Amino acid sequence: MASSRPWPFDDDDDRPSGSVQPLSHADLQAILAHLNGDPDELLAGTDADRPVVAMRIRASVGRPGGSAQARWRRLRAAEWTAWIRTLPWRVAAILAVTTVGGLLGSLVAPRLGLVLGGLAAVVAGWALRFRPSPDASAWRRGAVGERRTAQLLGPTWP
Repeated sequence: MASSRPWPFDDDDDRPSGSVQPLSHADLQAILAHLNGDPDELLAGTDADRPVVAMRIRASVGRPGGSAQARWRRLRAAEWTAWIRTLPWRVAAILAVTTVGGLLGSLVAPRLGLVLGGLAAVVAGWALRFRPSPDASAWRRGAVGERRTAQLLGPTWP
C-alpha cells in the first residue's frame, strides 16, 4: 500500500535529485562573482595548485582477481613449506600404520596381511595429505569470483 504522507520537502527546489545537470553561463558567472575575481579561491583548503579534471577511468590495473590470486599463492606456499617440514613424521606414521595393518591382517589370514597393510597405507596417506587452509582456499575462490564478475561486466565498460 502506498504511503499517504506527502513528500517531506514541500518545495520542488528542495527535493533531492538523482541527476546531475551542467552549470549554465549565468550560474558560472554567479559563482565567479562570489569569488571576488580570484579563481584560485576555488582551490582554497586543498593541496592542489591547479584545477583537477575529473575523468572516468578503469580503477583496476592488471588482471581481475590478480591480487587475490597472489595472496592465495603466498598463503599456499607458506603452508606448503610448513607441511614439508613435517613430512618425515608423516612418512613414519604411514609406515607404522602399514606395519600394524599388515600384522593384524596376517593374524586373520596369511595373504590378507599385504592387502590390509596396503589399504592402511593408502588411508593413512590420504588422511595426512597436503590440504590448503580454509582461509587460503577462500582467497582462491575470491580470485575466481572476481574474474567471473569482470568477465560478466566486461561488455558494460567503455
